[in-house]
Amino acid sequence: MKLGRMALLACAWLLSGPAAAWAVSDQAGTGGAQFMKLQQGSARAQALGQAYVALAEGADALTWNPAGLALTQQKEVVYSYLRYVQDTDSPLYLGYAHPLGRTVWGANIAYLSVSGFDVRDAKGIPQTGENVNVRDGFGSIGMARSFWYEKLFLGGTLRVVHEDIASSVHDTVVGDLGVLLKPNSVLTLGFAMQNFGTNKENVPSTTRGGAALRLGDFFNIGLELNQAADSGSHFGVGGEFLLPEQYLDVGQVTFRAGYYNADSLGQSFDGMLKSLRLDRAAGISFGFGLFTSRAFGYGIALDYAYVPYGALGTVDQFSFKVKF
Repeated sequence: MKLGRMALLACAWLLSGPAAAWAVSDQAGTGGAQFMKLQQGSARAQALGQAYVALAEGADALTWNPAGLALTQQKEVVYSYLRYVQDTDSPLYLGYAHPLGRTVWGANIAYLSVSGFDVRDAKGIPQTGENVNVRDGFGSIGMARSFWYEKLFLGGTLRVVHEDIASSVHDTVVGDLGVLLKPNSVLTLGFAMQNFGTNKENVPSTTRGGAALRLGDFFNIGLELNQAADSGSHFGVGGEFLLPEQYLDVGQVTFRAGYYNADSLGQSFDGMLKSLRLDRAAGISFGFGLFTSRAFGYGIALDYAYVPYGALGTVDQFSFKVKF
C-alpha cells in the first residue's frame, strides 16, 4: 500500500467519529482523580495539542502511551513543572527510562497541590475559618518491548493513584496498555488504554488513538482522538518544525503549535493576550524545545508549553530531560 493512501486511511479512521460525539458529555466531571487529566510530565505533548499518543517516546511515554518507552535509546531522567489555573500546581514530576536491549523499563512519580479555596457552606456563605488541603499524586512502573524488526512496540504500566481532598483519602491501582505500529519511517499509528481496572468514580479510564507523520528531518505532525469514561470525545492536532542538530552544529531547536477542541472558557483581560488576539482562545497551544547532545557527554533537552485558558488565565509547563 502506498504511503499516501496509508496516511489518508489513518486520518479517516481518526476522524470517523460523528460530530455529536465531540459535544460536552453530561457525565463530565463525575469521575474521581480529575487531576490525572492535566497532562503532567511532558511540555512537548501539551504544546502539540495533546496529540501525542503516536509521538510518545522515552520517559514521557509513561503518561501517554507506554509503548513509546521501547523507543528509548539511552537512559533518561526527566523533571517537569506544571503551573495550572486557579492556584493549581504540579511542582514535581520525575520520570526515568532504562533500556535493556529491546526491553525498556520505566518509572515516574507526580505530585499536585491546590491552594486558595473559596470554601462555602450549603447556603453559599463563605467559611473563612476553614482550611481545605488537596494533595494528589501518582506513581507508575512500566515496561515496553519492540518486535517485528522495530516496527511494532508494546508496553504496559501499573499505576497507584493517590487522592487526598480535605483528608478524604483514596488510593487506587490502575493499569495502562499501549501499542505503536511503524510500517515505515514516515507513518506511526498509536493506541492506548489508560487507567483501566477500576470504576470511573475512582479514576476514569481513557482511550486514545492517533497517527503521526514524520516528514523528513524538519516536520512532525500528530493527530489524536481520545475519550475518558466521564466525558465526551476530544480531538487534538499538533505540529512541530525542527532545526536538527546536524544543521545548527550546536543543538536542535523546535517550534510547536497545536489545537485541542476544548470548550469555550470565556474572555481573558490580560493585556498581552489581547494584543495577540488570544484573549478568547480555547484549545490553542504553543511551545518550543531546545536539545544538545554535547553537554559534557550528556544529552540535555528543555521544553516549554504555553496554553491560553480564556477567563481562567494561562497554563505553563517546563520539562527538563537528561540522556546518558
